[in-house]
Amino acid sequence: MTREEIELRAAQIPAEERPVPQSRLSGLGDFLGIYGGEHIAATEFVIGALLVTWGVRAKELLLGLVVGNLLATCMYAFCTAPIAVDTRLSLFAYLRKATGPWFQRAYNAAWGVTSIFYAAAMTAIASTSVKEVFGLPVQLEWYPTSAGSVVLTLALAAVTVFVAAYGFKGVARFSSICAPWMIVMFFCGAAVSLPALCSATGFGEVDGVGGLMRLIESHVFTGNVPEGQPHLTWIHVAAFAWMCNLAYHAGLNDMSIFRYAKRRCYGWVGIYGMFIGHFFAWTCAGIMGATAAALIGKDLTQLDSGAVAGTVLGWMGLLAVVAAGWTTATPNIYRAALSFATFAPKASLRKLSFAVGAVIAVCACFPAMMRIDKLVNAVVLVLPSVGAICLVEHWLFPRIGFVRYWNLYRGRKVNPAALAAWLVSAVFVAVALKCGWMHPFFLFLPTFLLAGAAYAVFAGLCGAGKPIPDAVRRDVDAVEARIAELAEQAVPPPARSASAPVRRLPVFGVLAAVMLALLALLSIVAPQSFKGASIACTALYFAFASVAAAFRRD
Repeated sequence: MTREEIELRAAQIPAEERPVPQSRLSGLGDFLGIYGGEHIAATEFVIGALLVTWGVRAKELLLGLVVGNLLATCMYAFCTAPIAVDTRLSLFAYLRKATGPWFQRAYNAAWGVTSIFYAAAMTAIASTSVKEVFGLPVQLEWYPTSAGSVVLTLALAAVTVFVAAYGFKGVARFSSICAPWMIVMFFCGAAVSLPALCSATGFGEVDGVGGLMRLIESHVFTGNVPEGQPHLTWIHVAAFAWMCNLAYHAGLNDMSIFRYAKRRCYGWVGIYGMFIGHFFAWTCAGIMGATAAALIGKDLTQLDSGAVAGTVLGWMGLLAVVAAGWTTATPNIYRAALSFATFAPKASLRKLSFAVGAVIAVCACFPAMMRIDKLVNAVVLVLPSVGAICLVEHWLFPRIGFVRYWNLYRGRKVNPAALAAWLVSAVFVAVALKCGWMHPFFLFLPTFLLAGAAYAVFAGLCGAGKPIPDAVRRDVDAVEARIAELAEQAVPPPARSASAPVRRLPVFGVLAAVMLALLALLSIVAPQSFKGASIACTALYFAFASVAAAFRRD
């Protein structure tokens, strides 16, 4: 292969499918912001209420959440982050090398559409939560019936699109500002709820940890289930917590995030999102939901996120739902733009983010977006099988004598072994769901293992273990090396300025932390006046945190 041919092939690879250069790697703070923000979502209020209706007692619930979230954290630490740091590629870029461009495009399209639907659902939930503030009617049809609701939804969507358009850094900075406040608001919600719940139920005073557990077991996680609903155990809770972000950790979609990590150990930052977002927030949301139901006098299943948060925390509760919707939708817009970059290699990621965001904004105006959970859940069970295929390709093949990226060396447009393994896992999911072989919460593990095992077998049959001719290996390696060089060359040199360097302003970060501490203290010592007092503290927090983020050094 001539130098010109190598240059031509390398230039055809979109910028977002090239390895991340060393100069663009990010520190731990960005990942804490993203995982704190994304995993404290508007749906946490719904899931917290859902856990109350499962009939799992408090101690069983806590055990299940610890086990499930620990397993999810380990997936981030031992699967997603290592392969991302090792390759510096997103999943979409890795699929080009491992499964071929045709398979890559099929997966990218499926995941891009899924991300659009999920981001639209988060935006729709956020807009629904504040509808009562503006006196907007409840949307009962699958299509929008209120012009005011459409305008509100488009306004909320514009924020997420604007942030996502600035790429990884924009998402990280936005999340790092919102995440600490949302964590504190969940704590405040539980703290404010407890005395109100005691009063509404006639429980009396809470005397220490033992009294708190008795209150939660008798009036929150009671072990009772609605008539006709199955009684779930701690094992179901553990499986649910493990699979909640399956597509991101086991499915490797968060390679798009961790490719910017300086070290593999950043994968342990998942513990922040899992145990703060999917343990602490779910538990607090369950307490808030039970309290809201007692105060309003309605069944918990009839309350949405806005009703729960607004009843307990007032305006700040509604803002928390909106912020949670924003910080969850924003990374999904970023992921969707990455997935569609394959189809528009000449378009910048910012333009793609605006285009994807426009579609999401329109979809979010349709109330039907909040009722696509069954479709999304089915897709989420199938898509992570690709993660198993990539993990087998990357870690297992070199250990059993197979050639990593064997399909790339053979020049095929599609990896037949990967396609067959993915179809096998998809058929297994469809048949298992249809026949009811097991609870859907347990289905992901055999599906994942089946896809990995099937790929190893099919790849062996297709010649993955056969040696690659030296000339072919040299040509392909030369193209990949040139792709990496182009990625480095695309990074602009640091701007030089005659002015003095910008000084850090840590005082604003300290003041922001003080405001959060004051919010937490108010919820404990003055729960009845929290709704009013929290407005000023919140406004000051966001002002201080925004200034601190603007002057933060990476």
